[in-house]
Parts: sequence; structure tokens; C-alpha cells
Amino acid sequence: MEEKKKTWILPVVFAVLLAVIAGLLAALLLQGRGAQEAATTTANVQANDSGFKVGYATEGVTAIDDPEALQRAIDEAYAKAQEPGVALRYRNDAVSTNGVDFDCYIGNSTDNAYDMFIDIYADQALTDEIFLSELLRPGQACEKITLKHPLEPGTHRVYVAFTQVKVEEGEQRIHQQVMVTMDFHVSE
Repeated sequence: MEEKKKTWILPVVFAVLLAVIAGLLAALLLQGRGAQEAATTTANVQANDSGFKVGYATEGVTAIDDPEALQRAIDEAYAKAQEPGVALRYRNDAVSTNGVDFDCYIGNSTDNAYDMFIDIYADQALTDEIFLSELLRPGQACEKITLKHPLEPGTHRVYVAFTQVKVEEGEQRIHQQVMVTMDFHVSE
């Protein structure tokens, strides 16, 4: 009778071992598929409870094989970082009695090395341009401006772009730009 028990136990132990091995293989395969799906879905920005995740770009990118090109790009970025920023010179409030002609102070600081122009928008989307200056040399400022169209009585938050211009190869190019907001007041 003991021989029957021994012959019966061996197939059961073998079946249990096969079941355990099959379970481990299935778990490994599912884990690999989950990692692949996670890698695919993180290629896009995803919202989650702790904010968002940004994945790696997979289309339209290329590896840099030329170490000299990489070094040139690094050198250019470093040189640009060493340049001074845009020094701002303006008074936050501008006033008007008719909504078109404003007393203000908006200029190009003497600390800047480049000419600049001032562009003012009435909306945050930057679609309603209400003023565009000509180039101002460092140390020049506008104390009075005339808008392209009137603003209604009240206080208006406007969006002002200070844009430095650099001449390269005989052409004017935007060098740097800084955006600020100002309050334009139109009395009733």
C-alpha cells in the first residue's frame, strides 16, 4: 500500500511544480506587456493624481552622432547664457483721458547692448495689438504713446513685449524678448 502512495504523490508533486512554473511564466509575460504598454503611453503627457508625466520624443528626433556638432551646440548655448538679459525700464501705470493718447514711461534701458522695440497688446492671447514702437536705442524711452484704437474708460491690463533686435549678416533679427504686464488707466 505504501508503494501506491509513493506512485500517487510523484505525479501530484510534478503537477504542482508545472503549475508553479506556468504561473511564473504567465506573470513574467504579463509584466513585460505592462512595461511595454507603459512605455508606449508615456510617450504622451499624461495627467495623474500627482501632476503629469512627460515621455520621451520618439518621432522627428535624431541622435547626435557628430561629437563636434554636439560640442558646437553646447558652446553656443553656453555663450548665449553668458550674455546679459533684457534690462527693463518702464513705469507700470499709463494714464489717458481719451483712451488713445497715454502718458507713460516705457523705454530701452542704458544697461542693454541692443536696440529694441515695444509691442503692446490689449489681450492675453496677443491678438489685439494696440501699439508698436519703432526701434529705441539704449537710453531712449517713450513718454507719450498713441494707441491704434481707443480703450474704454476704466483700468486695462495690457501685455507688453520688450524685444531686442540684433543685426546679423546685414539683417535685423530678434535677439531676446521679455513680456510684462502694465495697467493702462482711462479716466471717465
